[in-house]
Amino acid sequence: MIIKNLKHYTPEKPDVPGAMYLKSEDGQDWYECQSLFSAETLKLVYDSNGIITSISKDVSMLWPVNQSVAEVADTEENRKADISGRWGFDGEKITDLLTAEKAR
Repeated sequence: MIIKNLKHYTPEKPDVPGAMYLKSEDGQDWYECQSLFSAETLKLVYDSNGIITSISKDVSMLWPVNQSVAEVADTEENRKADISGRWGFDGEKITDLLTAEKAR
């Protein structure tokens, strides 16, 4: 599951007047699409450069304004990722952005 490029918008009839709302590039409301995510996965917020900026198992804890959200399996390998700027999401999997060349 990937929800891309969430931006602020104002619904015609907001459920909560004055609340902030997000809509994806394909028209999905952020609050409504949260139910599409599995409770058993890790959810990643990543920016337009693919850098992971937030991670949670609970999708409702995320506020991905001007970013995208993906879910990946909750594995030991995926749990190594953090929000230091070292980790990215390539559209399919978490990647370590600190290559041996960059570490020099």
